[in-house]
Amino acid sequence: MKTHCSVCLAALGLGIALTVAILMLAAQIGRPVQAAPICARYVVSGGFNSGNCASSTTPCKTIQYALQQAASGDRICVADRSDLSGPTTYYGTVVVTKSVTLNGGWETSGVGDPFTAADCPSQNVVIDGQGLYRVISITGNVTPTIQCFTITGGNATGQTDDCYGSGGHPDGCGGGIFVYSAHPIIVNNIITNNFAAITSSGYPTSDTGYGGGIYLMDASQTIISGNVIISNAASTANCGAGGGIYLYGDASGTRVQNNQVLSNTATTMNRSAWGGGIYGGPDGALIQGNWVEGNRTNSINTGSGAGLYQWFGSAYYQGNLVQRNYGGSAVYLGHSQSHFENNRVVDNGTYVGLELAYGSGGGPTLVNNVVARNSYISLNAFASAGSPLTATLLHNTLVGTGSTYGVHIESGYVNLFLTNTIITSHTWGITNTFPASSTILADHTLFWANTFPGIQGNDPLNGNPTFAADGYHILLVSAAIDTGVDAGVTSDLDGDPRPNGPGYDIGADEAQLRHVYLPIILRN
Repeated sequence: MKTHCSVCLAALGLGIALTVAILMLAAQIGRPVQAAPICARYVVSGGFNSGNCASSTTPCKTIQYALQQAASGDRICVADRSDLSGPTTYYGTVVVTKSVTLNGGWETSGVGDPFTAADCPSQNVVIDGQGLYRVISITGNVTPTIQCFTITGGNATGQTDDCYGSGGHPDGCGGGIFVYSAHPIIVNNIITNNFAAITSSGYPTSDTGYGGGIYLMDASQTIISGNVIISNAASTANCGAGGGIYLYGDASGTRVQNNQVLSNTATTMNRSAWGGGIYGGPDGALIQGNWVEGNRTNSINTGSGAGLYQWFGSAYYQGNLVQRNYGGSAVYLGHSQSHFENNRVVDNGTYVGLELAYGSGGGPTLVNNVVARNSYISLNAFASAGSPLTATLLHNTLVGTGSTYGVHIESGYVNLFLTNTIITSHTWGITNTFPASSTILADHTLFWANTFPGIQGNDPLNGNPTFAADGYHILLVSAAIDTGVDAGVTSDLDGDPRPNGPGYDIGADEAQLRHVYLPIILRN
């Protein structure tokens, strides 16, 4: 008969084997994997613009020629030539009007040789607009896939058809990728050094470039995922909107997920600017898990939404990191009905961390967000008599830099409802400069290290939230633990369950390490 210990050891061995198998499978799932080399059309620099490009022995020379030969559903494989030094570059503009797959994750040792799968995203296969054209244009009711390219050198100056505000004199839109009324899948690309407009038509001073990296108008069911969108600009001449991405119109089912949106600029001029990183949060859009860093609105660090900018809409913003952006505000939600949850707005060189402006219907709901260490005001709100603002904030953490405001209402016609909020390290915790027509209702607010708490509301607390090294996760000695109220929120910033103990923790984080559970084998 096996002993109790031997049974446990056998179970442990089986568990370890199963765990290793699961980890190996997870690693394979998480790694970008090329499909088998089944290509309908082949493209390689130095090939032939004749025939149908259906074999790697007789590949096309240009992407556009392959598109002309392709049928809907075809995969067009575009290869880097390893026999040539440096990256393989395809010049000019690419116009896509079919539901095909353009895939640049391939290599070949030369014209006529077999294609093999390459790493993706690829830094080798380049499509270059040479500063003269949009790089890729996608129009019509089609669903193409654009995958594994470096898209650079785009310039859409003067290309204003189907731009936002076409009747209002735009300067250009969509320097890197232009999408109109199409539904593309844009994944694992590097989109860099593209411009929507580099000169202005000057009507009279308010012309705008839209979407330096990517421009999407009425692009429902679009997927933008896993891309590096870096160092693009909407304008270098006048006003600019959407240095990295511009998203407007019908966006039902559109997902902007897990992209790196880095060092983009709405405009390099001292002009009005909106959305250095991502502009737009239309109804039905999901903006999730993006790393938004180092973006600017304009040359003098004013403008709105250096990281994220919204003007109308009910998009779902979830789990985005918005840090070290520069402008008037890091995140700007105007006329918003969005759900803004589990986002970190931290360490931005902006006057305001999170700005709520005007109202449209129900107003935004903000849950489990961290707004920390931005330059002056953590959260600012304003509205007008014609557009009153109502916003609901649940389980948010606001951390100042000392001589700052936590929550600041700067106009009338604002109603804020705050529950389970941490407000720390400000001169003023909560201020309302228009108490006659604006209201802040605060419930279970934890104040700490504010010179003046200001409006304290119902059941306020004063105690050290005791953050971890990152400045917003709470430690087990935090005064925020178990001192909140049930606000209907069942998870925290990290997706951990709420509550985890006899009560709800105040702020964005719910502390998890309350108890130590030993595995059954160790207890036995």
